[in-house]
Amino acid sequence: MSDNTLSVLDEVERRPIHFSPIGRHTRYMLAGYLRHVLIVTSVLLAVALTIDLWPQLYVVAESQGQGVLIAMWSVLRFSALRTPDLVAPFLPFATFLGVVWTEVALTRSGERMLVLNSGRSPIQCLAPVVVLGLLLGAVEFTMDAYLGPAAMAVQMHERLGLDGQRLDRTRRGDDHWIVSPNGLLSTQIEYGPPPVLHNLTFYRRDATGQLIEVDVASLARQVPGTNRWLMRNGRYWVSQRTAAANDTSGSNFALGNPAGETMIPFSTRIVSLDLDPLWLSVFGMEVQYLPMRVLTTLAQSDLGGLPRGLYRTRLQVLYGEALLPGAMALLAASLSMLLLAYGTPSKALVVIVFIGYVAHFGTKACLLMGENGYMPPVMAGWLVPLALFATIFAVFRVIAWQRSRSGL
Repeated sequence: MSDNTLSVLDEVERRPIHFSPIGRHTRYMLAGYLRHVLIVTSVLLAVALTIDLWPQLYVVAESQGQGVLIAMWSVLRFSALRTPDLVAPFLPFATFLGVVWTEVALTRSGERMLVLNSGRSPIQCLAPVVVLGLLLGAVEFTMDAYLGPAAMAVQMHERLGLDGQRLDRTRRGDDHWIVSPNGLLSTQIEYGPPPVLHNLTFYRRDATGQLIEVDVASLARQVPGTNRWLMRNGRYWVSQRTAAANDTSGSNFALGNPAGETMIPFSTRIVSLDLDPLWLSVFGMEVQYLPMRVLTTLAQSDLGGLPRGLYRTRLQVLYGEALLPGAMALLAASLSMLLLAYGTPSKALVVIVFIGYVAHFGTKACLLMGENGYMPPVMAGWLVPLALFATIFAVFRVIAWQRSRSGL
């Protein structure tokens, strides 16, 4: 062997291996990750779209008129509008499966062993996973926070699909019962904005829960900038105690006995209702369909009666989702380096997929617990991502310990 060859080999052995986010190895691995994540996402989306479209296929196909081409275009357009809302919930798990698929292919082809023998440590192999997590984290947040609500707004505006018809804001809603801090309201809502209340009955209670006032009106509008509402064409009843305190002529009101009701008619009357008009304009909409601006405003509102825990949980979950695909990708890569470094036994694959599914299930469980008040919003949004990063750290500590024992 010549001196030139020996000098080249010595130079290769002494050449340091750095963390390279845009190197050739990173680009090669990132392409494999993206390809497999796209395949898994496409399969899951096909299943989700089939389930979502089946009960409303006829409604969607006939929404734009008659004809085969028109029906096909309507279904394709509706599928595109439904895609962000369907993909966002399972994209982190699809990322996990795509990374595991890539790692299995690398192990079976011997590329994983070649990379490790080149002197590259497991930590230095994470550059493509980190880049993948950043890309898909941005995609996840954009789809769930902006594209999904925007697509639903189009469906609502065009009354497209069952949800579009159900959530149409141009029609007057059914009778709703709304609990406010100072009473109970039964009304039909013209969503607006601004919202208008129709055929309302308001039962006001005192601090002890006793009924002290009943207001019935055909229509009510908010006085701009206040919590006072102008009622029109109705009648009211005030308890004798309240009437005496306010120097108001009282009347008898027998609840549940219409024949005994004696109420005072009015053409206009101003009543205090602690109701957020923005909340009334989106009343009945699922929280995942609310635009980011509306969601942030409702989460910060200090008016009583709002389910603020629901909106705050959704907001924290959205923020946590920006890190969730990256955490799932790092978890898949770390578990693959630990359990699939030298082979792909079935037991190890089952364990890895089960761990990924538990993480996916944990995000949904925390979301439900936060929305129903069993968990603080911040914990519901960040518990799973932080737990995943802690698990990743622990797995790499085990990998480092194994390598130190083997002298690598």
